[in-house]
Amino acid sequence: MRIRDRWPAREHSVSIEENAGALAYVCWQVALDGTKQLHAQEFNYHDDAQRVAVISEYLVFLIHICDRISSTRLQPGDREHFIIELTQSCAGHLHRNAEEVLGPGDYTESFIDTFNVRSKDFSQCKYGKDGPGYSLLRTFGAQIQQLMGYDQTNRWVMDQITEIDARNAVDQVQKSIRNILGSSAAVDSPSETT
Repeated sequence: MRIRDRWPAREHSVSIEENAGALAYVCWQVALDGTKQLHAQEFNYHDDAQRVAVISEYLVFLIHICDRISSTRLQPGDREHFIIELTQSCAGHLHRNAEEVLGPGDYTESFIDTFNVRSKDFSQCKYGKDGPGYSLLRTFGAQIQQLMGYDQTNRWVMDQITEIDARNAVDQVQKSIRNILGSSAAVDSPSETT
């Protein structure tokens, strides 16, 4: 997947809100791609509501990954502000798209509820310098498996997520957060010599 994840050179620094908004769009694209990959691997979605629920779980997982990464790149107050903005932006993407597919409803509140529950689960899992530990990937995979069901077609969803899809999603988000945060500083104007 090809994603634009760098800021052009600017005279002013990019705000936390702008960085969070850009990363939310990346997370949305990665979540959408992960959901499509399950279909491409011939796993079966029963309906659009199930598909949207899988996208929601992906977003929650990716926000958690961003939080873990940002803990080493941002000051604590900036990190909290960044993650709140990221979560709200992801919720906005999900809400707009869910309304398009499923009709009117309050998809934001259920997303935030899911985020709060999963955050507790994910926070118990290891995340090292190389990324998420197996328990974090497996916890995420188990959530997708529960949504997709255990019928003959979908019984290997957790393995697909844990071994392949979640790792690919994490790799993309790790790269994108580094690029977005790394390219968001102001470019110094060349100094004039007299």
